[in-house]
Amino acid sequence: MDFSTSFRTRPFYRRLVGRLVPILLLCSSGWIVVCQAAEKNSSYFAALESITASGLAQDVDYLADAALEGREAGTRGGRAAGDYLAERLAKLHLRGGGVDGGFLQQFGRNFRNVLALLDGSDPQLGRQVIIVGAHYDHVGYGNPRNSRGPVGYIHPGADDNASGSSAVLKLAEAFTLLPEQPKRSILFLLFDAEEKGLLGSQYWTAHPTIPLEHVAAMLDMDMIGRLRNGRLVVYGTRSGSGLRRLVSQQNDPFGLLLEFSWTLVDDGDHYPFFVHGIPVLLFHTGVHDEYHSPRDLSKLINSEGMSRVVRLIFATVYELADCPQVPKVRKTANREAEETRKVLFGQVPKLPDRLGITWLPELGPVEGVRVLRVAPGSPAEKAHFQAGDRIVRFAGREIRSDADLIGAVRGAENPTVAFVRRLGQQQPLELSVQLDGSPLRLGITWRTDDAEPGAVILTYVVPGSPAAEAGLQTGDRIYQVAGQDFADEIRFAELVKSASDTVELLVERDGRQQIVVLHLAAGRLRRAA
Repeated sequence: MDFSTSFRTRPFYRRLVGRLVPILLLCSSGWIVVCQAAEKNSSYFAALESITASGLAQDVDYLADAALEGREAGTRGGRAAGDYLAERLAKLHLRGGGVDGGFLQQFGRNFRNVLALLDGSDPQLGRQVIIVGAHYDHVGYGNPRNSRGPVGYIHPGADDNASGSSAVLKLAEAFTLLPEQPKRSILFLLFDAEEKGLLGSQYWTAHPTIPLEHVAAMLDMDMIGRLRNGRLVVYGTRSGSGLRRLVSQQNDPFGLLLEFSWTLVDDGDHYPFFVHGIPVLLFHTGVHDEYHSPRDLSKLINSEGMSRVVRLIFATVYELADCPQVPKVRKTANREAEETRKVLFGQVPKLPDRLGITWLPELGPVEGVRVLRVAPGSPAEKAHFQAGDRIVRFAGREIRSDADLIGAVRGAENPTVAFVRRLGQQQPLELSVQLDGSPLRLGITWRTDDAEPGAVILTYVVPGSPAAEAGLQTGDRIYQVAGQDFADEIRFAELVKSASDTVELLVERDGRQQIVVLHLAAGRLRRAA
């Protein structure tokens, strides 16, 4: 299964750009709207395409220029950067987001947040707000506590975080191009003094310019200018139920390789919002050798890659702002880490031995699999298998490898038939077998996760099974069966059971979605042809 090719050529992408209905899932607490793909018309795509590499690079160049002396909060360069951002937002005819209607929020020792508000189109939902943020300050000339050296030289901070600041400007501009705004309001919020300890975001959440209970979600951008190999790290998807799927859906036109981190700690301006019970997302293209040094220059910014990232964020913000309901916060997200993921999803499940044999792996291509031992009292013993038998067919499937045998045994219905070659016998012997346990029709095991409603997460793929032959892997998410969403694993199992010879799955891996077709009778049909 190739998740790297362009989604623009696929029927699935073409379905996305049309009008889709909300995805509703029924759980124990009632109906939940996981996400909604709203109508994407020409105005939407024009706004999306206004986010250009050249436009982003222009703002990064200005903010990372030596004239701003590294934008340290409270300094001349920091104030010049704040003035530039406020002027740019004002020219877009947005409302000032401060309590006094202005574009600046003063705090601390000459520090200033910059903020502008775009009103939502819905009379009711417009009272709710999606915050789009980034910090604009940097470390100035550096000091031994915040610089990776050498200190005493201007630290331009092109990636950290002129990149995120320029993204906020371009996102604000793109949304003003829409003839009709999303239902919710959007607050564009640029934080000062992040490098001094998240002071700007902590001040805003302690002295919000809109009621905190009206904030539905917060998206933060910090160091998004150095995209490498198409890889973007997304933090915080576990802070709100359904966020991973929502982001992945928006990624289809862009095909970025998304790494969904379980880490959620107080290392960015998103965190104070999570502390106040607000779902958050942080977008980040990774730390590099130039981080917090005089070498973080604008010429090193990957502006083309940055435009892909910002367009994904635009699509994500639009969905959150237009969705009937936003994801509910998961307050336990900061107690889940990468180690938690490994415990939950990193262990191979112990499946029952349905046949009761061991076999000797072969080094080269041979016919069948040779039985080494038959367990006493096992289905194999009852079917009269013997050590030394070579299994050449099982459940209608030709056996040429370990994977063939494992897949055939795991997926076989009862009773089934095996053909074995036995020493001294010219023709294969036919053995009737009554296997233990139930068949794995697709050849997968899975678990569910309250952070990802409407999905099953694969924990094991049986070698040689229809799932393995289709390219499914451990960690893949299944979102649909035969074009249908499912609320829970019971409904998922029902949909799979009702399939005939093939089953169509919507699968997500690393933030990329693709339709995958499993041929449940593929082994029999192909080898009989």
